[in-house]
Formats: sequence, C-alpha cells, structure tokens
Amino acid sequence: MAYIGRDTDKISNVEVLDNITFDGSSSYTLQKGGSNFTPSSANTLLVSIDGVVQAGNFTVSGSTIDFGTAVAGTSTCDFILHYGIGLITTPADGTVTSAKLNLTSAVGIGESSPGTLLDIKGSPGANNRITINSSEAGSNAQVLGGIVIENQGDSVVQISGRRESATDDGYFAIETQATGGSLTERVRIHSGGVMSAANGIALGVGTANTASNVLDDYEEGTWTPSFGSSSGSFGSLTFTGSGGRYTKIGNTVTVWCRANCTTTNIGTASGQFEITGFPFTSSSVFDMYAGSAWRGGGAGPEPGNVQMLSNEAQASPNLNSTNQPIQVSNLASGGRNDFTITITYMVD
Repeated sequence: MAYIGRDTDKISNVEVLDNITFDGSSSYTLQKGGSNFTPSSANTLLVSIDGVVQAGNFTVSGSTIDFGTAVAGTSTCDFILHYGIGLITTPADGTVTSAKLNLTSAVGIGESSPGTLLDIKGSPGANNRITINSSEAGSNAQVLGGIVIENQGDSVVQISGRRESATDDGYFAIETQATGGSLTERVRIHSGGVMSAANGIALGVGTANTASNVLDDYEEGTWTPSFGSSSGSFGSLTFTGSGGRYTKIGNTVTVWCRANCTTTNIGTASGQFEITGFPFTSSSVFDMYAGSAWRGGGAGPEPGNVQMLSNEAQASPNLNSTNQPIQVSNLASGGRNDFTITITYMVD
C-alpha cells in the first residue's frame, strides 16, 4: 500500500550542523561548514546541550535559533541535527571550492543542457550580454576588461577593451602570439571607429595570409611642388594657387600637382628644368616612370609629358612639340611659368 505520513523529503535527509559556542546569549546563528544555515523549521532540529536533548523550547527565524533565555557560557553544545531539507544562505569566505561548484563540467546560465564549458542563454535585448565593469578610471592603454586564451598556461590570444585618452572613451584591441614570441597587438578599433591593422590586410585569399595579397600600406595627403634644375639653383619664386596631392597604395604612388610660379627669378639655375618636392623617392628597381604634363603661363599653353628617373624625388616635364625635356632657358624669366603634372611611380 502507499506510504502514509510525511513527505519523504522531510525525513530522507539528515544533516549535522556546526556546534554552537555559547557565550551567555539567548540567540545564536546556525551554520553548516562555516556557512549560515536556514532550517525548514524549529521542529526539524534536534539540539543537545550538556547531554540533554532540547525540544519545543526554542524558536527559529532564518538562520537564527533563539532559546528564549540566556544559555550559560559554561554549557556545551553536544550536537545539532537537522532532519529534512534546509537552506545554506551566504557562504563564508573560502568555504566554496571548485569541486563544490562542479566546474569540471559544462555550466549553463539560462541553459539546462549546456553544449560548451559556459553556455549562456537569454532573450534578445540589452540584458542578454556579459558586462565587465572596471572599478577604477584606469590609465591610457590600460586593460579595462578582456578575455585571455591560453594553451597549456601560455597566453596566445587576448581580446580587450582599453582606455584610449579619457575616462569616457575606449578602444578594442586584438593581440596574438607568434611562435617563440609574445602577445603583440595586431588589430585596433579606435574610439572614433577607425580600424588599424599592424601588419596589413590580406585581400582575395580567404583566411590565408599570402604575402603577395597583403595590403600593408595606405596613405594619402598633400605635398608642395617647387622648381629645380640640373645645375645651379633658382632665386626667389612666388607661387600662387599651387599645391599637390598624393595617394600611396602599397608600393605604388600617384601624385598630382600644379606649380604656378607667377614671378620666376632664374638665379643661377641652368640645364634641365625639374619639378621638385615629391612626397616619396622613386624605386631604384626601374629606370624610368612617365606621366602627363600641361604647361601654361607666359610660354604656354602646351601639352606634354613628364618623366621621373629611378631613386629621385623630382620629375622633368617634356614638351610634345619637341619631345625633349624643358630647359631652364625655355622658361619665362621673371614672368609666369605654370605646370600641372600627374604621374604614377613605384617606391622601394
């Protein structure tokens, strides 16, 4: 026949609580293993003091037992037994071990059947995330929070959020370790949204890092063109509406400029005329690079081309009519000489 009486969960579990050290007070804290313990009720406790089992002469509130009268400090607590299921409340410091948490297996938060060591499940929304909150302002470049991945104790990957320049900004950093090396930052997303890749980006090869597909340099900016010569030097030059721009992708540079000199003092300049001030020196691998040119001013207008020799930061315009480099003697001395050029060349 079926069992008649109390539920089995009230009698199937017997727990031995920590003995109480009496100090003349009437109330004391119940503990098990150094952690506060809340019994099911006063009726589920069996307490022995000085060899006498107590029953019905104490009350329980939470984890506090009150005997209703002072218990002499000379009295001895023989044992405290709890029958049924109780609750351990706040554990004491150092009393919870990884074995008690069973951290050797998968842990699920909101997931009853975790598929990985840590499986977190929640509804979509702002609260379905992990927060790492730094308790201090930190200094520039200091890690505010992150994740470190180790291989047998050796840190090989780290992703972190770091302070950039103020308490209310931050950047995202990815570090990896090469064979025989140490953690080195490879990618950074700055607080303003710009991304930097220290060693370049491989394009068109999937996840491979084939050297010929790595874009490791990009730059754009302005430069200031001027006049030069193969011999001597120009005197004072007055430029108006002049300027240059460049774009460098890998080892290829494309430049454009207008050098509009409204007053040209020839000085001691002679020989071949040159446009100088290029932002990068040409590669020594190839002998020559060519581009287009346009000559305006007092001696123009006339289309032409421009040539740059290897290992130089200047170029020489040519006239289509003569197909020869412009000489200083071809310039309008004291007057206006205006050149616009575009050229693409290689750098080392």
